[in-house]
Amino acid sequence: MNPHPVSVPPHHEAVEHFEDAARKLRERFRSYVSEALPGFARRLFEREWQEVANLENIDSIPPLALAYLTSCERCVYDVLNKNHEGAASAHFEKCVSEAANDIRAKVIASWRYEGDVLRIPGKRTA
Repeated sequence: MNPHPVSVPPHHEAVEHFEDAARKLRERFRSYVSEALPGFARRLFEREWQEVANLENIDSIPPLALAYLTSCERCVYDVLNKNHEGAASAHFEKCVSEAANDIRAKVIASWRYEGDVLRIPGKRTA
């Protein structure tokens, strides 16, 4: 056992603040994207998001959750690294809008017509 106390690197606190900011930004992004979706798309997105919590393999991420995660991580990276033009809030809003539009389009693309009946995908079975 080392008799000397372990020293915390000088940037440890800064890293913790950065990680906390990223976590809060991800939470806010998900909330805003969900709010921006129409009800039919929100329900499907939320269902897939709940499925992600129970995943054991990254290869099986549902398509709406994958679209969201891709958009979210890109936005968080851009905002935290100042990799955008103009105000961070404007970039964030643009990212939310783009993610919601992408998710909405994926939901609509998953619908199919069978005869004169529109079939909206229900809960998937494995």
